Amino acid sequence: MDYLSADSPRMYQAGEADIFVGRRGRLKRYLVCSMDGFFPVAVRTGDRSIAVIYRMGAPHTGVQGTLAVASSEDGGKTWSDPVEIAPRWLDNRNPAFGVNSTGELIAAYWKASIHTFRRDGERLVRRWPMDAKDIEALKDVPATFVTRSADGGRGWTRPEAIASEHLSFISPYGRIIQLPQGPLLMSIYGGMRRDPEGKEIACTLLRSSDGGKTWGDETLVKTGYGETSYVALPDGRLLAAARSNGAGHVAVFHSDDGGRNWSTPAKVTRDWEHPADLTALADGTVLLTFGRRIRPMGCGALLSEDGGSTWRTDREVLLAGDGVESIDLGYPSTVQLADGAIVTLLYYATGSGPADTPWADWGKVSCQAIHYRPEDLRL
Repeated sequence: MDYLSADSPRMYQAGEADIFVGRRGRLKRYLVCSMDGFFPVAVRTGDRSIAVIYRMGAPHTGVQGTLAVASSEDGGKTWSDPVEIAPRWLDNRNPAFGVNSTGELIAAYWKASIHTFRRDGERLVRRWPMDAKDIEALKDVPATFVTRSADGGRGWTRPEAIASEHLSFISPYGRIIQLPQGPLLMSIYGGMRRDPEGKEIACTLLRSSDGGKTWGDETLVKTGYGETSYVALPDGRLLAAARSNGAGHVAVFHSDDGGRNWSTPAKVTRDWEHPADLTALADGTVLLTFGRRIRPMGCGALLSEDGGSTWRTDREVLLAGDGVESIDLGYPSTVQLADGAIVTLLYYATGSGPADTPWADWGKVSCQAIHYRPEDLRL
């Protein structure tokens, strides 16, 4: 056996590491809520008004959790107290959120406990991940619901179940969007019905032509992808940004026919940079905001100046990089106000460091709103 002596040449494996060349700036950040705020989805309801739905009452998972809606009338600086939209102890989670043409808020969510818990006498017993027997027994049991509010989120209609032709278990995701002179579109994802093991995931689109009362006319968008954000572009195309299965990167693809057919996905982020939100800015730029589960952890952004065909990956923007302790964070949701200002909401489950003094932080769990302008995104 040969050994290296002190003066022997060392041979090292060649590799690659990221390099960042840019400039540091400061962005205003405001507290939406503390001790709660998972999975925020924001919608603009007026020139400077915003509504947001988020999870509260439990951690990332937990049967006692539910969803609540809060609002801001000053562009996302101050926020109302949350109004819970469904009872607790059903593990209500994974919201989609939107506004229809008459100004009603629309919320969809998964009552996860129906699928992921079973009762054993007086106890609730978790059954996740489910085996093939559970999948077969529960695949047609309704557990995803939609409800509407005509008064800004204070009162809600009776939840109505929605179903999928393609998926066994469905979870909504992200912003519900309205096509110009067309239907509402809701993003859902879940395990394929044709896979009895429940391992093949896919994302689909549901449509509503009656303001969100009923949903159907479903399109299977892509297999191998889950949480997917959609945006309607000025040229009539639809753009999608989807999280791949596993460690998860974000890929983008587009449709020229209202979401019936889609282009081949193109990867735009690294693994562990997910999920994403798409925003069409007033200047024609498309903004992609995404969770960063790699250090620095928080929220990243990419810009496209050609409707999502190419992305300035050489100009990655770090909107927030102060996540600590775990990768349970992100899920950004971004809106642009009438004056051009941009607001991105995200959550942290194990702390962040936005406060100037250590005794004035926002707690382990918080939902925060980052404020900036389009010019802040460019060197």
